[in-house]
Amino acid sequence: MINEVKQLFLTTGEVKQAYTIKGIVHATVKKTLTVEQLDEVDNFDELYRQVQDILIERAVAKDGDGIIGVSFEPQIVRVSVGPKYLMLHGYGTVISLN
Repeated sequence: MINEVKQLFLTTGEVKQAYTIKGIVHATVKKTLTVEQLDEVDNFDELYRQVQDILIERAVAKDGDGIIGVSFEPQIVRVSVGPKYLMLHGYGTVISLN
């Protein structure tokens, strides 16, 4: 039996096609920065990929074709004596194209 992989799309905007809203998905990931990594405080690239992967997994679970209105909220969390954390929250609306 062949497993079919569904291709989903993510967009920060809308689509110019009729669709049905399936729900909202969100994901949050974090990265702890060690003392040696403090210069990477602005490197969110891997976190964006992780959040996108989670959003897609959750959209597949809702049987969606894509996610519209995707937004990301990056944060740098400072702890008084401890390490810094990079956190990224992402969310969007799962749709099914009609």
